[in-house]
Amino acid sequence: MNLTQINLLWEEYKAKYDIDSDAKITAVRYDTDKYVEGCFNLLELMDGQYILHLNPNVHLYSESYVKFILFHEFTHFYDFIKCPYTEKLPIIMWMNAYSEYHACRVTLARFIESLTLTAVHMDKAQLPGPYREISIRHLLIESVYRTKFYFDAFFKEYHLSDFAGGFRNLMYLFGYLSLFQNDDKMVDETLTALHINDELFHTMYQALKDMDFDKVIEMYQAITDKATLTYLKAMFRRYYPPQILSDEEIDGITLDNYRDHVKRLDQKMRELHVFSPTKEQEQMLSAEAALAQLYF
Repeated sequence: MNLTQINLLWEEYKAKYDIDSDAKITAVRYDTDKYVEGCFNLLELMDGQYILHLNPNVHLYSESYVKFILFHEFTHFYDFIKCPYTEKLPIIMWMNAYSEYHACRVTLARFIESLTLTAVHMDKAQLPGPYREISIRHLLIESVYRTKFYFDAFFKEYHLSDFAGGFRNLMYLFGYLSLFQNDDKMVDETLTALHINDELFHTMYQALKDMDFDKVIEMYQAITDKATLTYLKAMFRRYYPPQILSDEEIDGITLDNYRDHVKRLDQKMRELHVFSPTKEQEQMLSAEAALAQLYF
């Protein structure tokens, strides 16, 4: 599918969903990671460039699955155009949370509606996949697996890029689950299976369903703050030995006072003639650097 054909589909999408915008898709780049079918670059969108980033193997996929991918990415463009925020940070949060939820919700709903069956079956292969049709259950199980992979990696090695991957895939799951009648129960069971059954995530899910965008932004901030603090405490434990920093002292570290702890602990290490953290290690203890991994 070439750029002209993709833009024709984009124009159909804009007409169907009443998007009053002359935005055109300016380029298609086949440069995503191996396991990413499509993505957007928020900095490009902010610069007015609507560029589709697709998997290099997309030309091998079934036509219906390519349309599934394009519908998802078009929804991101839609959300960016309709974004109620003008400042950079809320836009980032909106796109990383609500838009991922929304794109998965409406894409799955769109393809369920297109089925000619009288009923939707959880286990019947009827949704487009890259090479063959898949079932809704297969889609959900695969999504849970990917989400768990990222969160497990985060709680093992504490790389915030893993948390960002887990959060993004959780938004996908929330979008899918929101279509089910017993969605609250399914969300609770999913969060339990992922070992993140936290009230913040439940509140986030409800805010997404209610389209309470200010609450979505509030919960995004609270969730990422908690993840950043988890990361920082792990780094403190990793780089300061127990004789310098006790477990009880770690409990008192916050995003507001962690710099004061760094100064105090470095001074204590010098007094005890213990090697101070290297420059690289000090960079690891930067909340600002950590947040960059979460937001981009």
